[in-house]
Amino acid sequence: MAGPRKTTGGGKTAPNRKTNAARGKAGAKTGAKTPPVKLVENTPKPDITVVTPAEPVVAEGLVKKVALIDSVVEATGMKRKDVKPVVEATLAEIGNIIGKGADMQIPELGKLMVHKRKELPNGEMVMLKLRRKTVAKPLAEDDDNG
Repeated sequence: MAGPRKTTGGGKTAPNRKTNAARGKAGAKTGAKTPPVKLVENTPKPDITVVTPAEPVVAEGLVKKVALIDSVVEATGMKRKDVKPVVEATLAEIGNIIGKGADMQIPELGKLMVHKRKELPNGEMVMLKLRRKTVAKPLAEDDDNG
């Protein structure tokens, strides 16, 4: 078993040796180990929500211009010969607006936006987005009491 180290010279250091302070250390070794430094903290795992894509809604059938004109005649009570030029002019103007790439805001229909365009040899393919608001049901009936 080794005993305590004997020093000579009454606490003087040898001229060749540097002290711990001269070497840049904060002090003599104490024997206690310092805990390791954590560089990155553990972050909690994020909550994962699985979102399913919306299913396409398939319409009952294709509504053609003739059926649209008939439905407008029935809704307004006007004669077919008066309704047909108005509906055709309206559809032509909507086509012109879409052709320019402008968005439309029609309260009864919603907001119609041009999403994508692609030139084809026999014409043009235009993909549109239609954003419609759902009609909110009134909370109470309107009455004379306020």
